[in-house]
Amino acid sequence: MKQSGKPAEKHIRPLNRSVTMACVLFVVLLSAVLSAATYRIYTSSMYERYQRELASVVTYVEGHVDKDDMSECARTFEESEKFVACQAFFDDFIDRYEDIHYLYICSADIESDPIRVVAICSANSTYEKEFVPENVIGLGEWGEDWYPEETIRRFHEIQMGDEDVYFVNPSEWGMDYSLVRPLIDSQGRHFATLCADIAIEEINRTVYRNIAINIAVILIPGILFILLLLLWMQHNVTLPLRQLEQSVAEFAGKSTGRRDPDELLFTVPEIRAQNEVRSLANAVTKLSVDMRDYVKGMIDAEKETRDLQEHVSQMNAIAYQDALTKVKNKAAYDKAALALQADIVNHAAEFGIVMTDLNHLKRVNDAYGHEHGNEYIVGACRMVCEVFKHSSIYRVGGDEFVVVLQGRDYRRREQLCAALRELFSQSALDEDAEPWHRYSAAVGMSAYEEGDDVEAVFRRADQAMYEAKTAMKAARE
Repeated sequence: MKQSGKPAEKHIRPLNRSVTMACVLFVVLLSAVLSAATYRIYTSSMYERYQRELASVVTYVEGHVDKDDMSECARTFEESEKFVACQAFFDDFIDRYEDIHYLYICSADIESDPIRVVAICSANSTYEKEFVPENVIGLGEWGEDWYPEETIRRFHEIQMGDEDVYFVNPSEWGMDYSLVRPLIDSQGRHFATLCADIAIEEINRTVYRNIAINIAVILIPGILFILLLLLWMQHNVTLPLRQLEQSVAEFAGKSTGRRDPDELLFTVPEIRAQNEVRSLANAVTKLSVDMRDYVKGMIDAEKETRDLQEHVSQMNAIAYQDALTKVKNKAAYDKAALALQADIVNHAAEFGIVMTDLNHLKRVNDAYGHEHGNEYIVGACRMVCEVFKHSSIYRVGGDEFVVVLQGRDYRRREQLCAALRELFSQSALDEDAEPWHRYSAAVGMSAYEEGDDVEAVFRRADQAMYEAKTAMKAARE
């Protein structure tokens, strides 16, 4: 069934849609890139800010801790008066300072089994003490699920060091960003760490709020830009292009099937845009004029070429065809031999050559005349053609024929040669036929082998034919 050209138009994407998609993609990409940059900048800025804040808090709190007394409490797990005062200070501080998620002093014990973090002094808010007392942590308490083993070892490493360390601290109470400072008493004992945590969720909330503001600042001008661009495109590009497209489509419809080149002229529509679209319309008009002139020239040239091709075809047919048998001649064989040699060079050769030499042609010519001699040649050639139906056959001499075997005939070469010999043998013994219809011939065949050229295959086939002819002559004697 002939396919209509209309369905192809469904794949055409309108220019307005393409421009809109490109603009939206650009704005989205710009928002994504700037948001990623904003995230990195704000995150870095927020962490720097909270590092300063945590350092200020820890330094301030450390000033209210009697380290020697706290060291003794950490050793004995017994509360002193100073410890109670420090605990009250911690609780009051956590109530007043909302940015701090946790404030505590703890000691990492990696010698115990299991290893653990032991609470020394933890800030407990008023809310926790009144409504969730089970969350209140006292001196010496610890929990197996408070921290993962890796974090406990990190606490111990910091406790035994001399520097403040900031790190992301996963615990039973959530993910926090912590400042951990080692506490050292007057005897030089590293007995605990003072820690202040800020919830990472709070940091992320601040970052995401700033990113949302950033995206809004990008999207609002971006949407306005897209709208203005589309209005401009509609007036200066898409509408003129649509007018030009409609005119070209109408021209194409009217010119289809026209045989008169003078009808292949395009009338440009009225386009008000003073840009490349107007130039394109003028260019299409000039193209239609050039196309008309070109078609006229092509029509004349086509007629001349057709006449020349017919003449050349006739000449080629004469040049490569044997006039008597209508099979190919010696010139055609020479041309085929060159092609076979090219296959050998390209390692793509697979062929055989059959040589057929007619017997008794001179006897038929002398006894019955050349007219019957020609019948003898044509009849023998017909037998060769009947056997080798899928191969090229060449008359290369008065009584000699060459068959180039390829494809299926090559694969059945032995069987076909045997069949041809049998046909000639039966024909030669047919007493009911006229003498010039008793066809007899010697047949020799050779196949291409690695290292051969075409001439070598031809010589072997000729030698095989000669030996067959000699054997036939000896048999008759």
